[in-house]
Amino acid sequence: MEFSTSSFIEGVPEAMRGRVALVDGKLHMSAELKGNLEMVTFVGMMRRRGIMSYEFHPPMVFDTKYANFASIAGQGENEVQQFAIDLLAKAYLTKATDIHIVDFGPYSMILFRILGILSDYTQVEGEFGRQLIACLYQKLSQSADACFSPSERQDGRIAKRDYLPVQVHSVRVHSEPVECAMAVNGVGTSMALRLLYDSTSATGSLQERMSRLGFTPEQCETALYLTRRTGLTIISGPTGHGKSTLLKHIMEAQVERNPGKAYFSIEDPPEYPLKGVRQVLISSNNKGRRADAYRDAIAGAMRSDPDVLMIGEIRYTEAAIAAIDAALTGHAVWATIHANNAFGIIPRMVSTLATHYRNPLEQLCDHNVLAGLEYQRLLPVLCPECKVRLLDLEPDERRQYVPEDVQDRLRRVLDDREGVFVRGGGCEACSHRGLVGQTVAAEIIATDQEMLGYLRDGKTPRAHEYWVREKGGRSYVEHAVDLIQSGLVDPYIAEERLGVPLNFTQVFIQGGRS
Repeated sequence: MEFSTSSFIEGVPEAMRGRVALVDGKLHMSAELKGNLEMVTFVGMMRRRGIMSYEFHPPMVFDTKYANFASIAGQGENEVQQFAIDLLAKAYLTKATDIHIVDFGPYSMILFRILGILSDYTQVEGEFGRQLIACLYQKLSQSADACFSPSERQDGRIAKRDYLPVQVHSVRVHSEPVECAMAVNGVGTSMALRLLYDSTSATGSLQERMSRLGFTPEQCETALYLTRRTGLTIISGPTGHGKSTLLKHIMEAQVERNPGKAYFSIEDPPEYPLKGVRQVLISSNNKGRRADAYRDAIAGAMRSDPDVLMIGEIRYTEAAIAAIDAALTGHAVWATIHANNAFGIIPRMVSTLATHYRNPLEQLCDHNVLAGLEYQRLLPVLCPECKVRLLDLEPDERRQYVPEDVQDRLRRVLDDREGVFVRGGGCEACSHRGLVGQTVAAEIIATDQEMLGYLRDGKTPRAHEYWVREKGGRSYVEHAVDLIQSGLVDPYIAEERLGVPLNFTQVFIQGGRS
């Protein structure tokens, strides 16, 4: 294990707290400490403990680069808690979106998800890992349960500013018991922590915001149209693929364009601060009553004279029913759900509503209810400095970058592969990752009477064909292929992230096989 953070904290004089940080084995101090007798004594003590390097920084530079570490110095009650706080700070500095901690018994693995790719961060001794997991849940997070239980599924949220890096709004905590032969009683723990912050810095109109996220001009126009009508628009996609970020920008852009309306959101829990939106809190801490509390919060918002209502996620039947009722009363409603494509939202909603309505399709696919469907996935963007042109590689070398079956599917969807690039070996510009960010591959559908008629009759393939041929619709896979052709994303990485083959759209329409 690294130099003990608790030992470091205990040695920091009170007068120096917040102005000195230990980062990767090196002391960083604000320049106003130069000549301070306590500083000289402290540095001497650190040198005896093996910390030989130190550096002074102008105060403004220190505040920008090291305040995240310095501001938390002294907050930890013990080594485990300080390790947990430092872990959040280091994840933020590496631009990780998620931290995974897995207790295997004798040891625990810690992994960071960066640009959508999960990679090892470090490994700690098993007992320390279990203490770390319990600390993150019991001491740092706000949760319905006072104590962490390795044998139960539990959820929490870290929101206290003392524990968080400056630009992280909150951290969503979820743990699952997992079977593990080496763990205590054969039960290990998998904990996932989602860092919630908006790394896009997108501002301005909806078109400007969505363009920076990677949406096409046509998709931006469709989304803008949907903000100008009433009814329910549902955004879908896997966990960690930007649904909440898009929803944030849709709501904030509406506030900027039309501040004379009342905007409400119902989230469990709230993920981002939404400028100009009244974020209604869910009041129940009883896990068994969360669905009722969610329904009550939506009902309360509806009694508050809203114009636009945002439902963070439709995960309960009560929320789905309330969303439909709100749309029927003439409100604009925005929500998210997990589905595998835009039209896949329909069966997901039907399964959620089946216990309440005799014919859920009749209720959902009413022209007064369902306004729009959206699906998206995030794809890593290639580093422009070190990416490699696919056709510049020899055939054997090419197969090392892109497997032959992926190349075959790429040939089926692209006649012109001149602009296709693959991930390079990494350089200084991309922190040796070969990737520099993420962009979206999406599909956005504005419904109309004819399309809803097909959907109401259970004719989803006919609705899809109508969208493509009559409305010029293009799937998220076709969007991804465009990004590949333009040299922005790697074809192999894209297919892995899409979850379907590159020729999926052709296969779906033609009813063939991949």
